[in-house]
Amino acid sequence: MRHLEWEDLGVKVDGRSLHHLRFADDIVLITPNIEQAERMPAEFDSACGKIGLRLNLTKTMFMKNGLVPSADLCE
Repeated sequence: MRHLEWEDLGVKVDGRSLHHLRFADDIVLITPNIEQAERMPAEFDSACGKIGLRLNLTKTMFMKNGLVPSADLCE
């Protein structure tokens, strides 16, 4: 995560950029728009691959806040 250049991504909370939350064996990527929702998982998967990890796409889910207008997600 430290090597990803995501300073311009995510949402602002108290003046700081929030783009992910880490849990024991899960991660939540936080984006304000569909463009970032498409970009961030691809970059994260690439960074994981560099250290021998990979995303399990069958367990990957997309969720949206009810206040955000609907948008189609593309693979």
